[in-house]
Formats: sequence, structure tokens, C-alpha cells
Amino acid sequence: MQPRFNTILRTFLLASRWGMAPFFLGLIVALLIVLAQFFRGLAQALIAFPGMDGSAVMLAVLRLVDLVLVANLVVMIIAVGVEIYLPIAAPQDENRPALAGMADFSGLKLKLFASISAIAAIDLLESFLNIDPADKSDVLWDILILMTFVASGVLLALMDRLAVGRH
Repeated sequence: MQPRFNTILRTFLLASRWGMAPFFLGLIVALLIVLAQFFRGLAQALIAFPGMDGSAVMLAVLRLVDLVLVANLVVMIIAVGVEIYLPIAAPQDENRPALAGMADFSGLKLKLFASISAIAAIDLLESFLNIDPADKSDVLWDILILMTFVASGVLLALMDRLAVGRH
């Protein structure tokens, strides 16, 4: 009786991962929204280009880079979803979860923090280029948030390195 119960429970738990599928489908829609925003920003930059000075061009490019980084973040999260639902590399054993050995969550955490830190840095750089109308306390908060992301990423990398050292 116990092995049958374990098999049923394992099957139920592995099937429950499909509850995340609507979220990943929503992220695909969000990626399309970011894509549309990117092309809208690119069109606006092209139309306004003849009247732009150097700092306005830099701001327009930074906004586009910011959107690319956000899209990259969404794609990374979607890729993990693909690995959960549609494993590609290794043949699956019925007792082995689809995710086992497929996703490097340590690397993913660091990539996510790097992307988030880069997005925060781009926003901070936009604030510095547009410093006159910017509220100085908002810029200080942006710096604090960026430093928090960077420190968190460094601490995560250090913890991963310490954990690998133990194994």
C-alpha cells in the first residue's frame, strides 16, 4: 500500500507544477508588451533625432537599453519555465522530476541579480543625465536601491561559492 501511495503522491506533486503555466504564458504576453514599447521608443527616438542634442540621444538610447534588459530578465525566467515543462537534454526517468539537473539555479540567481542591478544602474544613469529636473532625494534612493541589489548579488555569489566549497 505504501509504495502505491508514494507513487500517487509523487505523480500528483509533479503534475502540480503545471499550475505555474499560466504565469509563464502571462510572461510571454508581458514580453510582447516590452517589445511593443521598445519599438515605440525607437520610433519616437528616430522621429525626434534631428532636434536632439547629445544628452537627449543618450537618454533615448538608455531607455531602449533598459527595455532590452527588462526583456532579457523576462526571457531568463521564461527559459526556466521551459526547462520545467519541456525538458530537452536528458532522457527522463519516471521517478526523476523534470527539473532535476536541468536548471542551474545558482547561476540563474546571479544572472537575475545582475540583470536587476543593470536595470537599476541604467535608471540611475538616466537620473544623472537628467539631474536638473530630478528630485535629489529620489536620486539618493536610486543609489541606495542599486547598492542594495549589488550587495545582495555579491552575498549570493559568496554563499554559492562557500556552498560549493563544502561539497
